[in-house]
Amino acid sequence: MNDRTDRTLVFAGCLNRPIPHFATANGNGIAMFSLDETSGRLSFLAEFTNVDNPTYLAVVQERTMLYATSELIDSPEGFISALRIDAANGALTLVGERQRTRGRLTAWCATDARGEVALVANYARERTDDEPRRHIASFSILADGTLTSVTSEFTHEGRGPHDDRQSVPHAHCAVPSPDNRFVIVADLGTDELTTYALDQPRRALGPANTAPLKLAPGSGPRHLTFHPNGALAYVICELANAIDRLAYDRDMGELRWLDRTDMLPAGAMPSFAAGLVASANGRQLYASLRGDDSVITYALEEGSGRIVGASASPSGGKTPRSIALSPSGKFLFVANQDSDLIASWRLDPHTGIPLEQADSVHVGTPMCVQAATFRPK
Repeated sequence: MNDRTDRTLVFAGCLNRPIPHFATANGNGIAMFSLDETSGRLSFLAEFTNVDNPTYLAVVQERTMLYATSELIDSPEGFISALRIDAANGALTLVGERQRTRGRLTAWCATDARGEVALVANYARERTDDEPRRHIASFSILADGTLTSVTSEFTHEGRGPHDDRQSVPHAHCAVPSPDNRFVIVADLGTDELTTYALDQPRRALGPANTAPLKLAPGSGPRHLTFHPNGALAYVICELANAIDRLAYDRDMGELRWLDRTDMLPAGAMPSFAAGLVASANGRQLYASLRGDDSVITYALEEGSGRIVGASASPSGGKTPRSIALSPSGKFLFVANQDSDLIASWRLDPHTGIPLEQADSVHVGTPMCVQAATFRPK
């Protein structure tokens, strides 16, 4: 490889310790692949095994760092680990101490736009006696990429109508706003989207001067993504199998509901919506359905961001839990949890719809897939 050539790496976080609500735990930890941006082929590079159940990953490209959550059922708290990326060979090195996440079943991590604050969402069990029972926590990221202990933490209250899935709060994501002033949290258990203020000097979260947005009862909001224009957001609702389009007030961090798109095609298998990602050009939105085992490409109207078309494609495996776009936007990666593989799909350059499967690589119980391009220093 030319040392001056940009390199795209694909990371897969894999379940390696059993959890009752997942069918298998066939993984070893975090697997790293290099991507051929011409063919879409994935080549195995390395595997990092010194991490338990890394079910969500966040890459900070500029700092060659990766942050991984550990989703644990047998501990009152999960963990978040800081890992340095060797872009030449894909190897990961743990830096600093793993930090406790202050809640059980840690299901999400992200960083702010500056790579100075790490965020976690703790899903929690279907019971109220867990301690410390924090649903959201933040951590300061130091200059060398290491994590401090918790800088802020919050507990949600409330429930939804589904006794089996919504008897307690279930924070499922914490997404920084495009301007890095706010963080939006989707809570599957309470059917709410809550805005927190991002206090950059403290590298912590604080209350925002806006009320949570309450979605339709039983929605089960799972993941949220912003449109590239910064004025719109979309939330995928796991229990309702729907995508809600939202207006975003950049001054207040307030969300306003606009409309809903039902996801299930006619004749689809019983399903649970999962992954959600928007294209960089703002023309497409991609979402996955577990059960129907499909990925839906939504066409977005210019300006309004309204969904104006949908095309369903096979996921290339079973239970597509996580999806990600290549940095070039040419390929879509699908982590098919229950068939132990990641599929790479070539996208039509005009419509964004998957054209053909470019590759499929075996990896045990992939829960999260992320991709980033690294430039030689």
